Amino acid sequence: MRSFMGHFAAALVAFAFVAGCASGPATPRPVDPSASDVYPGSGRGPSLAIAMNDAKMDAVRNAVIDMIGADAEAQHSGTLDAVLYNTRNPNAFVHNETMQTLRRENVGTIDQMDMMYDITIAVNRGAIESVLAANNISAGVAAATEPSDRRSAQELVEEAHADVATPAERTAVAALEAQVDDWDEASAEEQRFIRRYVDTMTYLVYFNQESPESPFVMRSGVNQANSYLTTNGMTAVDAGQVESLTRDQQLVYEEETGREVGILQWGAQRLGADVYIELDAVTSGEYVGGTHFGSANVTLRMFETSTGQLLGSVNRRSQRTASRSSQEDAVLNALQSTVYQAMPLVVEQSRIQMANAVARGVRYQVVIQNSSDSRMMSEFRRRLRGNVSDIITVSQTAEQTRYDVFYFGRIDELEDLLYDVSATVPGMENMYHVMTRGKALTFNTGW
Repeated sequence: MRSFMGHFAAALVAFAFVAGCASGPATPRPVDPSASDVYPGSGRGPSLAIAMNDAKMDAVRNAVIDMIGADAEAQHSGTLDAVLYNTRNPNAFVHNETMQTLRRENVGTIDQMDMMYDITIAVNRGAIESVLAANNISAGVAAATEPSDRRSAQELVEEAHADVATPAERTAVAALEAQVDDWDEASAEEQRFIRRYVDTMTYLVYFNQESPESPFVMRSGVNQANSYLTTNGMTAVDAGQVESLTRDQQLVYEEETGREVGILQWGAQRLGADVYIELDAVTSGEYVGGTHFGSANVTLRMFETSTGQLLGSVNRRSQRTASRSSQEDAVLNALQSTVYQAMPLVVEQSRIQMANAVARGVRYQVVIQNSSDSRMMSEFRRRLRGNVSDIITVSQTAEQTRYDVFYFGRIDELEDLLYDVSATVPGMENMYHVMTRGKALTFNTGW
């Protein structure tokens, strides 16, 4: 990324060029106002989204200091914290499309890892001035404001502090904005597809079945995770469906996978989840002075369903919780509260990694049975390649050929495409569908 000084130098070059082109002794044309509104910002936090939002508001703070002076900014720091710096919607005071990332890295220790995020971004000077004027913070800015302007400024403050989206949506959108550089090679339509895809993902949460903890305790953690997902508008697979599938279809699982795929991943594939989350926890409790205490150390690991690729891991340790009724109640409170606190980071990491994973299209597995004619299969692959982002041959025998197909579209759209392509390949005109499971499509050549 270019540094802030690089942007500043570029602005000076642009100014010199415009001034040199002016005819006669007239005053040089003014530089684009947006160039003078660009400020650096630095943020730090336990997640990428929090660090990025802090960086945006640091840029806003730098703009305020530039507008009213450091002394006035310090004098009004309490008011500024209340009406501006602690906003839940920093995007109301910046122009997101101008953001340039200078640094993004993890810092700290394994036990306490933070994200550092440095940017430059153009601030929304008019929005900032309205808030300053509405609160009589006027050093260096116009303080005279008509009543209608004051109402507008007050509305702006209310909007900035309003819950304009659910917490998960605010976190996820911010996180994806931070990753936009990874999508440079994707078209605008493909980027819209990526956003729609991660917005509509289905999650499956279940606990590690080898955990020594009580299944009752672990189910309470799963239910809390699902409560967070559904409360924030996301789709979650019911834990009862997972238990029913893994209990009733054990033999099917062993026949289909040979135990080479974990049963939780297999269940997620069968139930149509895009991301599956494995919950593990260690709890402890004690009884002191007539009060029961509990604590929990929780780990949530997220995986992409079709490949089993690890998307991330979030670990949280609870504060000691108290209960007058029972030790189990104290432990449950500790586990549930810790899981709920961890879920925003779980969702954020899942969305970021899935957005990166589908940057060249959703990865589908396509199996073609009865593929003894290698020339025919080569022609099929060649013709399909021009209609998808990429296609990779995983294995090929006379019995079947396996492909990984990267495609910007739904699985039913890919099925239609496969029929269209096979109809143009001699010998594959009668190809028919055998089975769809998760992101895997199986066909037979029809020979």
